[in-house]
Amino acid sequence: MKNLKYIISLVLLFGLFACNQDAIMPYIDKSDIGPVDAAFSSTVAIYDLKQADNGKIQVLIYRGNTKGAATVPIAISGTGTTQLTLASNTVTFNDGEGKAYITLNYNFAAIPPATKYIVTLTISDATMVSKSKVSAVRVEAQLPLNYASFGTGTYESEFYEESWSQPVQKANVSTTLDFYKLPGCYYAGYDIVFRVNNGVLLVDQQNIGWLYSAAYGYVHVSPQTNTISGKRHTWNSRFVLPTAGLAFGGTYDETFIMP
Repeated sequence: MKNLKYIISLVLLFGLFACNQDAIMPYIDKSDIGPVDAAFSSTVAIYDLKQADNGKIQVLIYRGNTKGAATVPIAISGTGTTQLTLASNTVTFNDGEGKAYITLNYNFAAIPPATKYIVTLTISDATMVSKSKVSAVRVEAQLPLNYASFGTGTYESEFYEESWSQPVQKANVSTTLDFYKLPGCYYAGYDIVFRVNNGVLLVDQQNIGWLYSAAYGYVHVSPQTNTISGKRHTWNSRFVLPTAGLAFGGTYDETFIMP
């Protein structure tokens, strides 16, 4: 993939962590593993509703301590509860399982197009939450956006120290809100999605498609601040391994320049 030196150097740095603590820094102390260590992989999850899902949304949740079975209580809140409901107010991990799914039910026939339903799912027992503190996820669900090709721009990645030509697709929701998709931005099959609402850039934490390892999971880009300057859309970001509670050191400007 783009600039393999990051992959090679990070593998070495895991073995030599004590020698270079700037390259990857834990925000979970592995000596302080709790009874469950449950957490969501990001603070926002966006779902396109489709008939093939049979009226169910599956929201992924992880745990760091996989010894024994565990049942985690889940609470739901938000205006979207009129359409999205919990199938159960608990989620169960079997012995040895590090991930499970929370099911949200909805009536596909009752969902109008271009209407977004938003709920927040929260781990309601604080003693079961991972030290990453990702104890809640904002779930946004709507009928699929009508994306159309918007040309080819340029993606500049400070993290990979590289730039490349990047196709972009656009879905217009209203006169002030546009969604943009960068197909296969970092890795094939994994899109980067952002939106511009009334001139304000909004980018959520999302999976870039790099599976670091089975134990540490996927690398996610985690925007900290977002700015727009002309055609330049920049999210200053951390790159994190949310399932392991690890992060690459520092922040990096990831920029998409519109066509």
